[in-house]
Amino acid sequence: MKRLPTGVSGLDEVLHGGLFAGGVYILEGPPGVGKTTLANQIAYTFARQDVRTLYVTMLAESHARMLQHMQEQDFFDQHQVSARVFYISGYREMESAGLQGVVDLLRTEIARSQASLLVIDGLVVERGLPSADESVRRFVHELQSLVSVMSCTCLVLTSGNGNVLSAEQTMVDGIFSFEDHAFHWRAERRMQVRKFRGSQIIRGKHTFCITTRGLQFFPRLESLPLAHEGPEQAYSLAATGLPSLDAVLQGGGLMAGSASVVIGHSGAGKTSVALAFASASTSSAAGLLLTCTEFAADLRRVGSNMGLAIAEAVDSGALQIERLGSEDESMDEMGHKILRMVDDYSIRRLVIDGMAGLADTLAFPERGYRFLSRLLVELRRRGVTSMFTVDPAALAVAAGTSLAEGVWGLFDNAFIFERADSETSSPIHRRPLAIAKVRGSQASRSAVDVDLFPLGAARPSAA
Repeated sequence: MKRLPTGVSGLDEVLHGGLFAGGVYILEGPPGVGKTTLANQIAYTFARQDVRTLYVTMLAESHARMLQHMQEQDFFDQHQVSARVFYISGYREMESAGLQGVVDLLRTEIARSQASLLVIDGLVVERGLPSADESVRRFVHELQSLVSVMSCTCLVLTSGNGNVLSAEQTMVDGIFSFEDHAFHWRAERRMQVRKFRGSQIIRGKHTFCITTRGLQFFPRLESLPLAHEGPEQAYSLAATGLPSLDAVLQGGGLMAGSASVVIGHSGAGKTSVALAFASASTSSAAGLLLTCTEFAADLRRVGSNMGLAIAEAVDSGALQIERLGSEDESMDEMGHKILRMVDDYSIRRLVIDGMAGLADTLAFPERGYRFLSRLLVELRRRGVTSMFTVDPAALAVAAGTSLAEGVWGLFDNAFIFERADSETSSPIHRRPLAIAKVRGSQASRSAVDVDLFPLGAARPSAA
């Protein structure tokens, strides 16, 4: 069967290629969740490919009002209105002749517009009326026959709140359920493909956002098909940026393509280690530093105070510093954002300073560590050497649960800041860093002292 890619970011990935030509698909969900925006987004995407759409509204809202809202979207093109995207109202026919009157209208207007996509927006059927269920079944049967004969794909938009077209009682080709999931003060938009004939899909609920570019979907990271592994990479080492640590690691660094975690309480020095690792970025091994709490200017200043060439690496283009996480970003949105930046910038050295930023999402308590495991797989597959910092207390607050036992098993290398003995005479700027685990190598010592020197001092060295 012929596929129709929607051109909507992430949606075709969930559907393994797009909709099927001639199919009838129901988009159900509460008002304001994005169904109308999505239907218009697909219509104007098709219009750029010279595909015509007949957009039928069943509610009393004027088309002018709808188009006024669509003008804020990047995909909207006023020149396509009445050229390749045709808007008509079926409200009067529904009021006067019921569903049969709507079918007659559709038959006439599809032929007139020569549309290949039909959108029926706002179809509501009063339940409890005599023969209402039979009328719905007859309508869907005639709709399927009509779009099949006229080689037209159909999207039916309905609010799905009990007084509407009952998707469970129809023989449609696909059912897409949208929700605006709220939990306490937070909210997250989600979509689930409950039914899809003719193809496998990525199952489960997937988050999406609405921006001026329309809807963007973020398939659940751990549910994505595993890509074939590329050619085996030659063994090489990546410097940590801390001479004290490199000096005790066999070969003088970490295995390239490995993933490291640095664990410690607030103020222990995790960001300092992360900055040192990021400062080793070069034009041939570009770096990306993602921060959840700090600002880029502050990180440049801290790096300079430590004698690290953070500012120079940023200015030369060898290192990018970006913010990660906001109140509106879902966990999967952040995951896809990370991989997109890694691919776009050809990153080989990645730092995520503050895993709590990923944990401060609705989905993390349920599937956060499965998500993290898949993210690390994708980074390794791309040959990225990564470093994550974790404050157990901050993670517990963000995720609502403590750091999971065995999380070290997800990482190749693990380093832990031990609390300095206050009774010793060790300088306050010296922090003991335990080497708990190193993959593909070994350390000559179980711990090193990391010195956080003030401006003008030498770089950290072994104790």
